[in-house]
Amino acid sequence: MANRKNSSSRPQRKHKKRQQGSRHDKRRRLDLRNPLRRMTSRAIVPLMGALGALVGTLQTVMDRRIAFRLAIIVSGMLLADDRRTASAWFTAGGVTDDWDRFYDCLISVGHRSQPLAEAVLKRIVGQFDPGPNGRILLAVDDTPTARYGKHVEGAGVHHNPTAGPADGEFLYGHNWVSLAYVATHPIWGVIALPLRSLLYVREVDVPALNAKHGWKFRTKHQLAVELVLWCVTTLRSLQCLAKVWVVADGAYAANPFIRPLLKAGIVLVSRLRRDAKLFDLPPEPQPGQRGRPRIYGVNRIDLAKRARHPDGWTSITYQCRGHEVTRKFKTFTGTTALTGGVIRVVIVRYDDGNWAPYFCTDATATPRDILETVADRWAIEEHFHDVKEVCGAGQQQVRNVWSNIGCWNLNQWVFTLVELAMWDREHSTLTDRTDRPWDNPDRRPSHADRRRAIVREMLHEEFLATLPNDPDTRQFRTRIETILKLCT
Repeated sequence: MANRKNSSSRPQRKHKKRQQGSRHDKRRRLDLRNPLRRMTSRAIVPLMGALGALVGTLQTVMDRRIAFRLAIIVSGMLLADDRRTASAWFTAGGVTDDWDRFYDCLISVGHRSQPLAEAVLKRIVGQFDPGPNGRILLAVDDTPTARYGKHVEGAGVHHNPTAGPADGEFLYGHNWVSLAYVATHPIWGVIALPLRSLLYVREVDVPALNAKHGWKFRTKHQLAVELVLWCVTTLRSLQCLAKVWVVADGAYAANPFIRPLLKAGIVLVSRLRRDAKLFDLPPEPQPGQRGRPRIYGVNRIDLAKRARHPDGWTSITYQCRGHEVTRKFKTFTGTTALTGGVIRVVIVRYDDGNWAPYFCTDATATPRDILETVADRWAIEEHFHDVKEVCGAGQQQVRNVWSNIGCWNLNQWVFTLVELAMWDREHSTLTDRTDRPWDNPDRRPSHADRRRAIVREMLHEEFLATLPNDPDTRQFRTRIETILKLCT
């Protein structure tokens, strides 16, 4: 049997032809009013405490006729188990006959994603504003979510960045360009708090969306620029005067992304290509010299040669993902067409002998600031893992493009609100692992630990609040607490 050759070309979507149309006509169902139809006005287990207050701030942005449904959906998101489809959310939240109105609520969340994201950002700034002399770090990256079905709007074939042994180079689904606020917890370390995401649709898939929703094609760089400029504009409207730094991976080290940020006074930190076209600093103009001064130097800088040269290496100790590491580095200033001016370049050599070049558009930045910023970028990668594996983002099985946008952003906002609600919680209350003696009790609490702590409080308040605390009910209380522990 001949081996199949791997093709370098992008595969095309392939779906079987649908046999018959849907049997459910929504407009006809809405015209026929059902007097026995029950309206869901309260979740089975309502939100409480800090998380309930945070979700309440988001509800003020939505239409008051549907805003109450958001708290019910969030409660279902926290309580749902197994595959977290939208219907699983509704079931866990206690939705009854008006389930279609909750799908409409998800569509509304997609349409209102910008004002909802502004409410989340306002809450973050109120807690972490570093002041006019401080610095805010934003992280930009994109990630795909796998889907199936030709009727899923906005889905296409994208590169799979985390392909496992059984996965292919490409996957069919959505691709999200995300922006996150990078905050540092005094105990838990660096955490990425997602703010807002935009859906990237390939140009070949745009005509179908354009005919129905008036969708226009935009590249990932254009979407990332829109997110960053929106965030900076919102920060300034909230009287936040701190300097803004943006960190991204090497895919965003391109003119369409860098130049608009430089015009807005934003500092960018990213990775350089090893064959990047760099020049030294331009010579000083001579007295009486005519013409405009040079932007780029005369001599070309070869990064590979500088990395191979044994001289010039200096040791530095800096924070990298919660640990102090010591590595060798070289730093210098140069000019490049990427930014149209001077940049600070840092070449770092790792323990295995490999090396990588990074740059910062602020030539006065220190190597420590650049290397720690590059290390902090990994927080958004950890967020993508948690929001997919723990929160179940991408599993909602909705077809409308605005409903998909609403579900993805809602998963990210709930991630942020859970982190904010548990920010000041004591370490011991989140890492009670007495039922797991094999686990390390000193390990940093994960996002799943924080979610479980909130769910336990919700369930305890709902099922134990009405039970009197006296000797006659002690056994019932113990039994209920054991069951709740198994549920969470």
